[in-house]
Order: sequence, then structure tokens, then C-alpha cells
Amino acid sequence: MSHSKPLLIPWLRTQVDSGRYPGVNWTNPERTEFSIPWKHALRQDSSDTDILIFKAWSESSNNGQAQGDPSVWKRNFRSALRAKGFKMVTDNKNDPANPHKVFRWPEEVTSEANSSAGSQDKDDFDLFEDCVLPTQESQVIPCFDDCLYLPGGAVFSESTINQDILQECLKGLQIGPETEGTAGFEPPPEQQQLPNQVVIGGYALPGQQQYPVTIEGAGGEAGLPEQPAPPMGGAVGGACGGQLAEQFLHTMIKTSDGDNFKTEFRISVYYRGVKVSEQLVENEAGIRLVYSPEPTGKVLDHGSGLTLVYLPSPGAMLDQTQASLTQRILDKLGDGLEIGVSGHMVYGLRWGEMKAFWSFSKFDRSRQPQEISKLQPQPLYMLKEFVRGILDFIEGKDSPPCSLFFCLGEKWPDPDNRPWEKKLITVEVVLTSMELLKNMAVDGGASSLKSVELQMSLEEMMELC
Repeated sequence: MSHSKPLLIPWLRTQVDSGRYPGVNWTNPERTEFSIPWKHALRQDSSDTDILIFKAWSESSNNGQAQGDPSVWKRNFRSALRAKGFKMVTDNKNDPANPHKVFRWPEEVTSEANSSAGSQDKDDFDLFEDCVLPTQESQVIPCFDDCLYLPGGAVFSESTINQDILQECLKGLQIGPETEGTAGFEPPPEQQQLPNQVVIGGYALPGQQQYPVTIEGAGGEAGLPEQPAPPMGGAVGGACGGQLAEQFLHTMIKTSDGDNFKTEFRISVYYRGVKVSEQLVENEAGIRLVYSPEPTGKVLDHGSGLTLVYLPSPGAMLDQTQASLTQRILDKLGDGLEIGVSGHMVYGLRWGEMKAFWSFSKFDRSRQPQEISKLQPQPLYMLKEFVRGILDFIEGKDSPPCSLFFCLGEKWPDPDNRPWEKKLITVEVVLTSMELLKNMAVDGGASSLKSVELQMSLEEMMELC
């Protein structure tokens, strides 16, 4: 039989008084401040005892069942504290010996309604998980989630008041080196095991191509299919008797090239839905998105073998609030966002302080943000997934994606279903080899690819990828 959700304040006081949770205790004689263990889940010394208080609240508020995983328990506990007006007074989560936070009890608890209403005017400490908050007690609306998420409704209002609030938020914003939830995106099982590893840039990657594979202007010499593919209505669309299937297989083999996936990259940069740059990078090793105040196109980084793609300055924007926030993100890019190719895998790795999120589409409505890891290269797209998508297309399903969509400084896919045009900085990276193959398949039609030889060859290729 279900029971009502307990009131947080009396429940929490009982838990702190009980002493049953290691590290959960009062820190002053007046019992107005208390300590909570706050250890990153990826630390080597993390244990189940670190999350007992979070789990207990989850169980108490969900009929005795702890819903979700430990990161969900911690987030819900944090949200409950915020809603009731608790203040974080000390953030020692990065302490090597005793990671913890100290919270202050609400000064006055009048009613459930007043507490909920007042919570919107309090410093929203859980949204600045790895930031140093302003010390002043001025009322500032929460404008960054994990230092990075900009609520679309509050960002570009024409109201001068809202713009002043945004500027106040920016003054107190300091992006931390790493935050909890980095491992929020779990790659498919086949991507989690990375055999035959070699090392590039200090990280192990499977079958990394030898540097340099190709530099600008050398794509044709390496045997890469011509890209991007123009519509081939006459030659391909009208193919019959297995002609398209044979041509498709030939192109696929050139794209795969044994142990490596070969592609170039077409990069389109958008500032709040408006395209501000587009360029083709003919470097099969990959790219790194960076920023410099000085106008720069693309430069080969001889240390990594990647092409540095410089994002443009937002200085010419008419909306100065948008320009200021965009500049803030660009300034925190640091060494940037790496999108590279290793073997048959396209991977992502964040080097700068500013978080980055990704998806296969600018129209993704899953509401499940996928963060790019800063800890190690993260598989984004495997060639075998694309080949599987082509086989599904032959059977009448949708065609597979051929591009990756990135959002800098804001969550994507948006948890509130805000459209991509509302995001400050988005980047679409088209994998031109996949685009060529997809165009051939779509223009020719699924029926033209129905070939036993092609399907068998694609299935064999999947086993080798």
C-alpha cells in the first residue's frame, strides 16, 4: 500500500541526528549546518557508503523503492534541498581525503507553498555543480545548468532586466575542470570493448590510423571517393539489373579500405540557428573545434595530426546579450572538441572546460542529453552501425544518419524539447563518405540495392568492422 511522501526537513533532521550514515553529521553546535559526503562516482575510492543518504531519500519518497541509479538519487536529493531553501556554504567535493559539501539549514520554514515559491529566488547550487558561486546574496535566477545550460525562455528576452540578470550570472560563472555525469552516455555494448588498442594523444584507441593519413588536398591521392556526391538521378537513379548494387559495393569497399574508415568532414557552424561558417576538411584523421580571437581558417596540428577548425567570433551580432553569452562559451573552449577517426570508429573527446553534447540530428526529440567525455575518447559512430542501417534501408526502413550534431555549452538533445535554433552554438559535422553512400542508396531506391551479393558483402563487412 502506498504512503505519502515524507516532508524533507523533519526527515533529514532525523537522519543527521541518527548518525547512521558515514560522513553525514552536524558541523556546528547550533545544528544549523551539516556535512554530506559528495564523492565523484568515477573516483577510485568511491563506495556504496558514499551514497547511502541519497538512496535513503529515494526510498523514502518512492514507497520504499530507490528509483533510478545513484546519479539520479543524488540529483533528486539535491533538487529537494534546493526546493526547501537549503544553502550550500562549503564545497569540498574535490578534497582528495574527504570530499564533501556543507549545507545550511533554512533560516525560516513557514509553509510548503512559501518554500516552493521562494526557491526560485535562491542561489541554485545544484546547477553550478563545479562552479564558484557569487558570494553576494543578491537574488539571481538560475541561468546555467551544470554551468552550461541556458534556459531558452530566459536568454534572449528583449527585457533589459533579463539582460542584466544574465550578465550577473555570467560574472559569477566559472567552469570547473570536470563534473559529475560525464559518463552519462553509455555506448552500445559492441562499442564498449575496444580490442587491438594502440595509443594516440595519451589515450588508447582501436586501430588508430597512422599519422598523417591525408592532409588538405590529398583526398584523391588516397583513393577516397569523390565528395560530396551530387544527385545522380540519371546514372544511379536509373540503374537496373544490379548496376547500382555493384557500384554501391565498389564505393563502400573504397570507403572502408581494410582496417580504416576513410572520410572527409564538412563542418557547418551555427550561432542560434544562423549559419556563420561552412568548410570542407580533407583530413581523414579528424578535426578539433577551437576558438581564437584572431580570424583563422583551418590549420594542421602537427602534434596530433588533426585539422584545427576555428569557430568565428560573434562580435558582429546585433543582439549583444547573445554575443556576450556566445563569447563566454568560446572563451572556455580551450583546446577544443576533438572529432576523429580510429579504425572503423568515429570518436569524440572534449579538451576544454566548456561541456559539449551531441546527437545524430538537429531535430532529435529524445530529451536525453548526451555529453562528450573529457576523460577518454568516446565512441560516437561505428562503421558497422552505418552498414547495418543500409541493410535495414534495403529492407524498407529509414536510411542511416551520415552526420553528427554538436551543441557547445548547452544540453542536447534538449531535455525540454527546445529546438536547436535556440541554442547559442551548434556544429554539424557531415561524414562525407557516408553522405555519398547514403545519397546513392536514397537516389537509387531500396529496391535497386536488393542484391544477394551486396547484402552478403555488407554482412561480411560488418563482421570485419
